[in-house]
Amino acid sequence: MNMKWKNPLGSMLRHSKPGKAATLVLGTALILTACGGNAGEDRAEADGSKPAEQAQDAGQKGGADANTETVEALYAKAKQEGKLIVYSTSGRANDAAETFMKQYPEIKVEVSKVKSDEMMDKVTKEQDAGQFNPDVIITKEVSGAVEEEMVKPGRYIRYLPEDLAPMVDEPYRTQAEGYANYLEFRTVFYNTEHYKTAPITNWWDLTTPEYKDKVYTADPLSSPAFMDLFTTMVVNSEDMAAAYKEKFGKDIELHGTENAGYEFIQQLFANGLIVLKGSDDVLDAIGKADSEAIGLAVSGDVSKVEEKGWSILPIYDIKPKTSVPDSGYLFLANKAPHEAAGKLFIRWMMGEKDGQGEGMNPFNEVGSWVPRSDVKTKNEISFEQLNLWNYDGEALYFASPKVRDFWIKQK
Repeated sequence: MNMKWKNPLGSMLRHSKPGKAATLVLGTALILTACGGNAGEDRAEADGSKPAEQAQDAGQKGGADANTETVEALYAKAKQEGKLIVYSTSGRANDAAETFMKQYPEIKVEVSKVKSDEMMDKVTKEQDAGQFNPDVIITKEVSGAVEEEMVKPGRYIRYLPEDLAPMVDEPYRTQAEGYANYLEFRTVFYNTEHYKTAPITNWWDLTTPEYKDKVYTADPLSSPAFMDLFTTMVVNSEDMAAAYKEKFGKDIELHGTENAGYEFIQQLFANGLIVLKGSDDVLDAIGKADSEAIGLAVSGDVSKVEEKGWSILPIYDIKPKTSVPDSGYLFLANKAPHEAAGKLFIRWMMGEKDGQGEGMNPFNEVGSWVPRSDVKTKNEISFEQLNLWNYDGEALYFASPKVRDFWIKQK
């Protein structure tokens, strides 16, 4: 998979904000665990250390044994804990919880479904008040905010069992902010009754007269993952400029914009972009009957075709890049009160060492990819073949507000 992860440390020196700059440990030493009282306000008051420094300590001082704990050892401890609290952005966690409780009947799993930004606010307020409620965090990124505001300060703790790590694909093994149990992305869908093959090959196709008033998208102002796609185009403006030249045979001319990414957004609106509330609304608009319109939607929505009655297919190869990954990360929460059960549940959702565990089944679906080399995808294209930009959380975190303002001005 063409996703070389950028080291954030260099650019961090250029974009640091008070309370945001914290070292991210890469490689094997980054595999962290939430170890009792190693990362909390009580210790911060005692020795003056910052939360992110405490999270590092959890991995460097107490992490080695914790990451090699066997399933049997974890279950023995988890039975004493008796329960498990999960905060999740995905309803799939409930499906994983059902099979987990059958496998481990002495542990009760309680899942709360919370949007990613609301979850960050909730966990921050709870932890600042000395309340450590969840054990496991299942979350999508929000324009880099999860990494900057939750992972680096040590509120969400990376956990990757040593015996499962060799099967995990990069960047999620050593280079990303955490292990992602699955990933999706935003791409262009088309109506299969109207088009026999994918109608576009280049993002700039959408700005041509052929598609005037025929392009739909879910609203990026209410869906951060859609905004991430457009922000990534701005961050990777050189790629967008090269794709423009390949499409039109000449260098791009900017019309009051800063770069080719902003220019693409501006030309998209000038060509009559139609903004709807969500991904399902887009696919309803283009997929319920023969339609020449095309739309931006979530890759995972292809699994709803039969249920919704859509005649649609996604496009998985668009120049310069198809999209940017929208990853579902698994974390332990800081000071997880049922830590052993939390680790056991993360292992379960990862599919256990052999990749065959039932806990992975809800995440290994059409339109979603599991980043494990030993897990067979249900998609026609493999994880390694996806033509995606890397997810540069720090770059998105600092660029997104400006792109958001630019988007608002186009409406």
